[in-house]
Amino acid sequence: MSDTHEANIVRIGAILPHPNADKLEITMVGGYQVVIGKGSFKEGDLAVYIQPDSVVPQTEPFKFIWQEHVGIDGKVPDRRRRITVKRLRKEYSEGLLMPRSDFPEINPPNMIVNEGVDVAALIGVTRYVPEADVESTKADSQARPKRKYPRTLKGWFFFTLRKLGLRNAGGRSYAMEVSFDTPVYDVNALKNATRNRFADCGEQVTVTEKIHGSNARYIFYEGTFYAGSHTQWKLDGPNVWWNVARQFPQIEKWCRENPGKVLYGEVGPTQKGFRYGAEDGETFFFAFDVYDTETKTWSWPGNLGFVPTVPVLHIGEYRPEIIKQYVDGPSVVPGAKNIREGIVISSRERRLKLKVVSNVYLEKESQ
Repeated sequence: MSDTHEANIVRIGAILPHPNADKLEITMVGGYQVVIGKGSFKEGDLAVYIQPDSVVPQTEPFKFIWQEHVGIDGKVPDRRRRITVKRLRKEYSEGLLMPRSDFPEINPPNMIVNEGVDVAALIGVTRYVPEADVESTKADSQARPKRKYPRTLKGWFFFTLRKLGLRNAGGRSYAMEVSFDTPVYDVNALKNATRNRFADCGEQVTVTEKIHGSNARYIFYEGTFYAGSHTQWKLDGPNVWWNVARQFPQIEKWCRENPGKVLYGEVGPTQKGFRYGAEDGETFFFAFDVYDTETKTWSWPGNLGFVPTVPVLHIGEYRPEIIKQYVDGPSVVPGAKNIREGIVISSRERRLKLKVVSNVYLEKESQ
């Protein structure tokens, strides 16, 4: 499964007046609502749509986004070039629409790009990954809130180096090489799914809460227990993936009883404000999938006897009006005091998972 995070050429549809602003208008791109400047597009125009949680490059067309955040090294961090959900005069704007003419590289005579083509790679748009999820192996080892500034002279030295772009300065890498292959786990957004979607006639689905932490995977293979993050397998050490395995011994026990099966889940706390009831020094783990390396099949971990899993919110027919009511609200994890990041919808009839991220969460994250 992959999160394509595309930047597509789209054709502008109906343009509606903004109910609360004379100089703004509203249009829909797929399932996304976008607020645009009045007169900036007309129906039928081709434009580039950049979805929320994308990072735009430090190039001239996007200068209006990054120009006020240039550091002493001339660089702008990803978080300052991130496209988010914003509320503009009480109306959500989900992403960014740019005129196709802003990008010479995708216009004649350089290249002819038509409606529906993904141009993310051509114009330099990438997926936003929170710093805690970047595969630098620097996850908070004790699940405590990170300090904003160092407390020692040595700490300030390495802090300065990291600010200059030397991310691993003073740090130890916990990445390790392995002799086996397992899928890198991502789930596409429901609003981005143009071909592989749920049947509106009532396909049976399971809706689970989307936990906001860091992706983790565990496996017992040829006599060894492994712990890994989204794209790296980790050496045993003071990182969140191994700390979780130590706090939750049922993970290794289950993996030993099911050799060759990869247990995927969300670990943390690694994101500020999303502790899901974990106290200082504690971690959390919620399993959401299992992959069998021999049969190449996927299973729900609860059906294979593993707990805890991500909370199940709904089992039944896929109906948009029903699913929508589960997207927002408080987390249902016992003891959690944070909002819900969103939901993941899984077909019970075929291998299809799509996520819906809460606009309340995205708006909060962009503040």
